Amino acid sequence: MGIFDFLKAKGQRSEPEPQDANFPQMLTAKLLFAEAPVFDKQAIVTELKKSFQSVDSPDLDGSMLFFFPNTKVSFTDGEVAAQCTIFFPDKDKAGVKMPEEALQQNWHWEEAAETAAACRYEVLLSDFMTRQLDYKSRLELFMQFLVAVTKATRPQAIHSVGAQKLIAPNDLMDSWEANGRSTLHSLVNVRLFNVSNGSAGETVMDTVGMHLLGLPDFQIRFTDLDPSAVGSLLWSYAYYTYNKGDVITDGSTIQGLQQGSKWKCERQDSMVAPDRLVLTIQPA
Repeated sequence: MGIFDFLKAKGQRSEPEPQDANFPQMLTAKLLFAEAPVFDKQAIVTELKKSFQSVDSPDLDGSMLFFFPNTKVSFTDGEVAAQCTIFFPDKDKAGVKMPEEALQQNWHWEEAAETAAACRYEVLLSDFMTRQLDYKSRLELFMQFLVAVTKATRPQAIHSVGAQKLIAPNDLMDSWEANGRSTLHSLVNVRLFNVSNGSAGETVMDTVGMHLLGLPDFQIRFTDLDPSAVGSLLWSYAYYTYNKGDVITDGSTIQGLQQGSKWKCERQDSMVAPDRLVLTIQPA
């Protein structure tokens, strides 16, 4: 894993207001293309129907809005069908605006930055009117949508916006569809940062992306632990929280690296952007 400084950038931001929980946010991903893409709505619907029993997509001025009638979202004044949509920012105009953080923490894909640099067009996918769903249903809906559109359009890369990572299309599909599905692979990332004004070798690692589902992310600051082992542990914490929900309370303990070790958890604001609630792990 590579490392880079974060405390300077952190200091340039105003301090966030303390919060007790994360609130669900829109799930978004960008498909990146080397050449101007052609989107065939019927091909997308055909692909979606392999995963959804019912898909509606009204033909209104070429809009790319897709309704899923079997997934209902409840509001105080009634129910609506869950929706996902495709946006075309600066359609037919070459130029991809790639944030720097999306290029820096792609430990799973060595060619990520090089592949993204060759892309000249981007298309945005997001869920819509779904935040009232339970987080597992939301993730399932959006990932099925993302995988189907990826199959129908064949981009060169996917930018998972909330996870601040790039994903190869085959990796996206394999991680979701293979036996032993890696449920969080495409929407969560584990990051590593060097502490520029800390002790020698001091490091911060965290997860990012859980907050989009209304769940806490994790962060840990250490000097003498194996980053690869800590990264694996953070992934296990993320999956535990995804499976069980936001059940790790402030001041409780969680399994550390060594068998039988207990590390204390504290609910705090994140040390590294984006601002969100995290569970800070205190190594024993």
